[in-house]
Amino acid sequence: MPVLPINLAILAGTGLILWVMRPHEKRFMGWLAALPPGLMTAWLFLQIPAIEQGATISTVLTWVPSLGIEFSFRLDGLALLFGLIITGIGAGVALYTHDYLERDPRQGYFYALLFIFMTSMLGLVWADNLLTLFIFWEGTSISSYLLIGFNDTEAQARTGARNALIITAGGGLAMLAGLVLLGQQAGTYSVSEIVATPGLTSLALYPAAVILVMAGAFTKSAQFPFQFWLPGAMAAPTPASAYLHSATMVKAGIYLLARFHPALHDSPIWFWGLLGFGGLTMLIGAVAAMGQWDIKGLLAYATVSELGVLTMLLAFDGQAAAVAVTVGILAHALYKGPLFLVAGIVDHATGTRDIRQLAALWRNLPWPSAAGILAGLSMAGLPPLLGFMAKETLLESLLHFAEHTDPTVGWLALGAALIAGALFVAYSFSLLWEVFLRREANAVEQAQVHHRPRFSFFIAPLALVLIGTAAPWSLSLLTSIASPTVASITGSQAEVHLAILEGLTPVFVMSMTAIVVGAGIFLARRSMRRLLSLYPASLGGANLFQQALDGLFQVAGWVEYVLQGRALATHAGFTVLAGLSALLFAITRLNPSDMIPALPAAVDPSGTFLSNVFPEMVLAFLAIIAALSVARAQTRLGAIISLGVVGIAVTLFYVLFSAPDLALTQLLIEVLTVVLLVLVFAKVPPDRLPPIGLRRQAFVLFVSLAAGLFGFGLVLFNVAPALHVADSISGFYLANSLSQAHGANVVNVILVDFRGFDTMGEITVLAIAALGGYALLRAPRFLSPDTVRPVKDRRGRPSKASSAGQPVAVGEAHLAPADTTVVAVDPETDE
Repeated sequence: MPVLPINLAILAGTGLILWVMRPHEKRFMGWLAALPPGLMTAWLFLQIPAIEQGATISTVLTWVPSLGIEFSFRLDGLALLFGLIITGIGAGVALYTHDYLERDPRQGYFYALLFIFMTSMLGLVWADNLLTLFIFWEGTSISSYLLIGFNDTEAQARTGARNALIITAGGGLAMLAGLVLLGQQAGTYSVSEIVATPGLTSLALYPAAVILVMAGAFTKSAQFPFQFWLPGAMAAPTPASAYLHSATMVKAGIYLLARFHPALHDSPIWFWGLLGFGGLTMLIGAVAAMGQWDIKGLLAYATVSELGVLTMLLAFDGQAAAVAVTVGILAHALYKGPLFLVAGIVDHATGTRDIRQLAALWRNLPWPSAAGILAGLSMAGLPPLLGFMAKETLLESLLHFAEHTDPTVGWLALGAALIAGALFVAYSFSLLWEVFLRREANAVEQAQVHHRPRFSFFIAPLALVLIGTAAPWSLSLLTSIASPTVASITGSQAEVHLAILEGLTPVFVMSMTAIVVGAGIFLARRSMRRLLSLYPASLGGANLFQQALDGLFQVAGWVEYVLQGRALATHAGFTVLAGLSALLFAITRLNPSDMIPALPAAVDPSGTFLSNVFPEMVLAFLAIIAALSVARAQTRLGAIISLGVVGIAVTLFYVLFSAPDLALTQLLIEVLTVVLLVLVFAKVPPDRLPPIGLRRQAFVLFVSLAAGLFGFGLVLFNVAPALHVADSISGFYLANSLSQAHGANVVNVILVDFRGFDTMGEITVLAIAALGGYALLRAPRFLSPDTVRPVKDRRGRPSKASSAGQPVAVGEAHLAPADTTVVAVDPETDE
């Protein structure tokens, strides 16, 4: 029974059902939304004993057997850990969403996006095929883009969604190239087989493959220099921030590195790449978090720092680092998810997330404050919470590396981790004190609680933080989850021993030292914030990325002006001349002795010119006369009729060459084209074109002759056997259309079977063109002002154009006003 794909289908279907049911109108829809992921979490818990014993659950759904493409899924220790996080926190976020978006008509749409993302993320961690993994990887990118840009009237949300999509999707394409190289080198596209393949690091293409895979992981997990997209994505609704940017999507890159760690880790590229970028990201995120006044902004940079910690740990080999990664992933999900949810409750209750305006929330919001304080203490790494255990395993793994492998690198990494740990304590204490515990705010006007949350609103963060608090006291269960996960990361069986406190060890002393130093930084936080405020915003990653995009748009505008700033006829002429140049180059590469004897055979291959070729010549002469008539016609109707005659001549050519299906298709298209042109031009007023100059006429005549020569040359190459550089493929199609493609109509077989991907590409182009046309017709320029939603600036206020009553496009590019003057192109100068 394909239980894994069935679970994915249930999640995807749940989102669509919630969309249709209009959940904002029903009271208990949050509990209903949480039910499927909650049941899935329970099912995964039941699999823990079997997975701990080394068992796996696999499902293979064959898609294209001839190409080896299949949907393959596999549940092992690492997939189980991520599955528990995805479904468990997903259930809490689903319940939380109903109250966060109460009475919002778009709540059902948000649920649909949320469950599509949940399906994509779960499919990603369960995938056992490289192409399956990539499909779900890109599914998370697209669905997260829609979730981040959910409030699409806000410029900040649109910018954040755009940056996230460009960076993560670009990294996904790099990752795809790396995965294909790995699959080709290993001789299989099965992830589990690639991981078990020895000697991959010694192959010639390993450096390129590992760099591309790391690029995909770094962009997804916001590693330096891509870390800026994650704080920018905080414009998303809080349920999306809590789910995507703390527990799930940003850990997709960590999952990718952990999954391929057994096969790729034994290389200097892997070690120094992960150690350098991860360590730098850890420090940058921790320092930047201290300068944030937005609660979600602080938590976002804290997430960046933690992701740097996990990436740095995956640089090391051995069980100690794998244990630290496992505990760190679980701890981060169980304290950062509740903190984001509490931030949403605070925003919902007070109308602000600005730390400067908040104080003493424990009085009016006791239960959310309790959840936030417990989660914040865990983020600070205070004993005996799960965050403390994560910090202890981190320091222990780095100390083990310093003592037994490389003292210099180990002690430097340990020192950087202690600095980051002290900053963890500092910004955690700042958040807890200034938001929940202090008596009054620093701002002139302190925010007040005007909307008390219902029990169903804060039950999700409270339940998650209680699970995280109880986890260190359930070491047997924690070990049962960690052991198979560590085995998946290391590639060998592992016996994990976890403890809350191991006595007065060097690691415990270093951990306490970091807490004390962090408390000192907390007391001096005002000075540190003033120092961080001196950093110029123009050097921020988001600003530099925007400048790069602006420069790219300027280059694109220049290229468009150079290549497309002329009349359509001129561009068509350049295209024809380019094709003719390629043909002439090919002719110059041939032997003249082969060309001269081939000409008579090309003109009259059978020697019976008058009996066989005369009808074709008559039709060709008729088509030429009709084409000249189109060019010389003085009226539109005359040009349309002459153009129809050209099409009829082509139709008769198909009849003469025994292609009735093509003839019928051509005839239908010609009739439809003539009718449509007549209807269109009957509604369009007549225009008066300026006379065409002699220079322009000479150019058009030259291009026409070049086009004829180009077509004649191609036909010559086709019919003259002496000029063939390879055997014709027509014989293959004739011989195999029935036996292999099961079709007697050779043309149709070629289109839908042998060249099916070409046809699919053409259909895709047409579909994209149709979507583009629909988007243009739906643009605000063509809509009445009453149907256009007002566009807001970064502060949430209506923009000037919107407040003035002018329709403004929802996006970064704005259409020209309706009264824009259209200037005709001079046919002589193309100006």
